[in-house]
Amino acid sequence: MLRLENVSKYYHSNDVVALGLRKVSLEFKLGEFIAVTGESGSGKSTLLNVISGLDTYEDGEMYINGEETSYFSIDEWETYRRQYIGFVFQSYNIIDSYSVYENVLVALQIQGYDPLKRKERALELIRRVGLESHTHHKASKLSGGQKQRAVIARALAKDCPVIVCDEPTGNLDSESSRNIIELLKEISENKLVIVVTHNYDEIKDYATRRIRLFDGEVVEDKVLRNRADVEDSMSVPSYRMSFMNLVGMSTKNLFRTPRRSIFSIIVTMFVVLAFALSFGVFKKNQGDTGNYYGSEYFQNVIENRIIVTKFDDSVFSLTELQELRDIEDVMMLIEHDVLLDFVISAEIEEYDWSYYEQMYLTPAVILKDRDLRSGRLPQNATEVVVDEGMGYKVGDQMESFYSFGRYYYGEGPGGQADVEPDLLLDVVGVSKDIIANDWRYRVYVHEEFFKDSVIIGKAYIGAQSYINFSADILDLAEGEFSEMSLWNPELVIDNTLADNEIKFGYDFLNQAYYMIHNADYNLEEEFIPFDIDLHVTSSFFQNDKTLTVVGVEGDPEKYEYGKIAMNQTLYDELAAIDKYQIALIVSDSFDADNVIDIIKAEGYNAIYPAGVETYNSIVNNIISGIWFGFLMILLMTVVYFVSYLVLRNIQFSKKKDYLIFRSIGASKNDLNKVTIIELFQTVTISFILIYALLYFNEIIYIYLPQQLKYYTIGNYIFVLLIM
Repeated sequence: MLRLENVSKYYHSNDVVALGLRKVSLEFKLGEFIAVTGESGSGKSTLLNVISGLDTYEDGEMYINGEETSYFSIDEWETYRRQYIGFVFQSYNIIDSYSVYENVLVALQIQGYDPLKRKERALELIRRVGLESHTHHKASKLSGGQKQRAVIARALAKDCPVIVCDEPTGNLDSESSRNIIELLKEISENKLVIVVTHNYDEIKDYATRRIRLFDGEVVEDKVLRNRADVEDSMSVPSYRMSFMNLVGMSTKNLFRTPRRSIFSIIVTMFVVLAFALSFGVFKKNQGDTGNYYGSEYFQNVIENRIIVTKFDDSVFSLTELQELRDIEDVMMLIEHDVLLDFVISAEIEEYDWSYYEQMYLTPAVILKDRDLRSGRLPQNATEVVVDEGMGYKVGDQMESFYSFGRYYYGEGPGGQADVEPDLLLDVVGVSKDIIANDWRYRVYVHEEFFKDSVIIGKAYIGAQSYINFSADILDLAEGEFSEMSLWNPELVIDNTLADNEIKFGYDFLNQAYYMIHNADYNLEEEFIPFDIDLHVTSSFFQNDKTLTVVGVEGDPEKYEYGKIAMNQTLYDELAAIDKYQIALIVSDSFDADNVIDIIKAEGYNAIYPAGVETYNSIVNNIISGIWFGFLMILLMTVVYFVSYLVLRNIQFSKKKDYLIFRSIGASKNDLNKVTIIELFQTVTISFILIYALLYFNEIIYIYLPQQLKYYTIGNYIFVLLIM
């Protein structure tokens, strides 16, 4: 089966050549139990290494089943060792973290043994070497003789024709040595067993042949007894580990070395956390439209808002509204979308000082309990949740105003006018920062808040001027009518006025009076009513009416400018407030895409303010993309070197086990795959733990940035694959 013809082996070191073997010619056959003896340095281990393919040779030829090996490549030698050679060494070469059963089973896995028969075969081999009572004992807990028996069982599991043993009894007591030799003798009945030993006496009664070396040469080759009667040829199948076997081996390696695995996971968790937080910052910045003050048409650009109108500018019927409410993923329908761009004002306390600020009305339905820093969600129109930076706490009452100008001008405490608030709102919750790059303060209100007729009326003529008021005034100086506009007027409903009567704030009234009389209006004089042609316009309608101005609205001395007063009947007639433009509230941008597709399929016009790109948003996305790319390269470079140095040392600590895997048939390529799978599993576990921590942080704030709301499913996959 194996034949050496004039084989020589030399070792080179620092220009010194040392002899390993010199013109060795030997032939080995199945059924032989061969003892190789000699003094230290005589070439015993070198001969064993050449036979097993661990060492090459310089001269001569070695034949395997008649095939020359001198031209073998590294891969071919690896294949030879994997298919032909089983190893038993003095140092046991057992995988300490595995049990006896697992040590034997891994050899069966490596050679692709039938998965349905592996367990039975492994247990049979364990019984054969007399270790059935230690089947599930960890190898590190075995005695020396038991370890050697386990290694022999593993070598048998490999089912190869040649077993090479290098001092297999060197560390054993006499009783254990005798048991091991008897076992090897039994194995040689159908295999070739070659034993290198320094103690010939313990093997002489069992060996069929003795080979003695001296200074690299064979000085004795003596047949002691007949070999077992077995055909001197053996078909050796080629095999590769399946992917599932590779995964199984890597998983077992992780769980059998818990301290090493936990350390790897902890290191990797820091890496994943660093990248996850960096990527979260990028997603947060990317999530902004780039225009911190909204767009030309929409100030409130939350991702939950979809604006719906009809292409013919007609009013939505009750049936149409109900159909839109019933669309899957629609959380709420607001019949007057204008309310989402309407602001109310309140005092903000920040950095030990206070000021008045505008706040956008936002549906509380977009909040979840985990979005609250404290408190609960509102349950009626007078309860609100406020942003955490506003200085309010649960239980406070927030005094709010419809108009920014009412408190900003005039005298009073802190420079504000001493006026009664328009709204008294109970703070029942404080929210976390849940909207990316939101420069605005928000007040989250109940659905009923959006149904208040007074608030709806205020919103239609609020800061965005969805309904615009203008009037034709006869200019005596010019001799013709000139149009004057009321910029952002504050509506006052005064039902003491007749249906054709109206009042204006002092600023507008004074301008009109001057144009008519060519003089400023004198507050001390009796007011003289005059007629104007008032125009009320919106995106959906235009109404014109001749009205009589009957006085001044508000107190001019308090500078209450920008007002317009009329009774409810006249306002309803002029403004014609109806359901022309509605808003659908959804959970996020993903639901928005689905709902918009449905709306368009039904023949409606859909606008998604959060998706409107402006010049600023495009430039911002390009700059942030480049900046993030640079930061990611920098971060990944640091991550690479940190993880490389740490994990490389961890992998080096596995070198002994990997050499054992090689000795029982695992290819270098397979072990590379096992390493990669182990690292992937480590990263996956670390990834799951870190993102579980971040999810927990979203629910209960633990001083980590809350960024998961900016992630998509694809983002999670991207981060995992990058890691």
